[in-house]
Amino acid sequence: MNEIKIDKNSPNQFDTLPKGWVFYLLSGLNEELYAGYSANLKVKLNYLYHKAMEGGIYQDMWNSVEKLNWVTYDRAISALIHCKCYLAENMPLYQYQIRPWAEYVYLSLNSHRYPFIAIQEHTSDDWLYLGPFRNRFFLVDVLDIFSRILKLPACETGEYPCDKWEQNLCQGWCLALADNAKINPEYSLDKLESLLKETFLVPENGVLELVQQERDRYFNNLEFTKASLLNDEIELLSKYRNWLKFLIAAKHLNYNSEDLEIQKGKLTFCNFQGRKYHFPIDNTEFRINETLALNLDTVDESKIIYDFLKLT
Repeated sequence: MNEIKIDKNSPNQFDTLPKGWVFYLLSGLNEELYAGYSANLKVKLNYLYHKAMEGGIYQDMWNSVEKLNWVTYDRAISALIHCKCYLAENMPLYQYQIRPWAEYVYLSLNSHRYPFIAIQEHTSDDWLYLGPFRNRFFLVDVLDIFSRILKLPACETGEYPCDKWEQNLCQGWCLALADNAKINPEYSLDKLESLLKETFLVPENGVLELVQQERDRYFNNLEFTKASLLNDEIELLSKYRNWLKFLIAAKHLNYNSEDLEIQKGKLTFCNFQGRKYHFPIDNTEFRINETLALNLDTVDESKIIYDFLKLT
């Protein structure tokens, strides 16, 4: 393993750390504190450093850190395997108190309940859940794009109808919730349910292609500034589509070889450094409204496995 002594007051020391996938271990004077895997060790340690500045358990851990060890790998799956095998035999002091997935969120849909589209930290209600997503702000940006193009609900207040309906930025789906409402079939809640599912649950829904065509039209008309503004939207929609494809496939990923076994998108067996390791099979029971929802604490593992099997 590579090793450096940690200067807890100087985050710039991480600038020389290698890029690419690593297994890493943070230790104190006499005990291991936390182990993990990362695609960018510098970013990960800077994150831990800044979280420690906020206090709490991160600060407690960081105050105890004395050294960093790491092993570099050319594949994410190798870093994941090293980490799982290490944790099968060791219990670092802060391993299960530090939760790197604590800020992940779910996209929640319910066409018959205001505000119809929401971002939540759990899946305990009766909404239709997708996720988790690693970045709340990414999800907000994607929702803004879909709202603008399809005039989907983008409710920002607890009162309805809001200014967006009056400004013709929304079709006013909330009007169907009123008592004795005269419902326009074109904007009924059943119609909204179909639209939400097609928009958020179908990867090839055509919205990305629509924005690409608009960008190309601006470009061909030499309106380069307008064209460049749509590049960010195209990148966001592409990332959402790719993540949705992952969520659709994640629970059905299986693989078996002499040295590696995967069931339901989780690592269940591996042969690592001449030793055989077995891991519990994930028997989580998901409700029908959680079909595209994964557990917060295992989504990163599933994503690495998904990417690995795509290249296998």
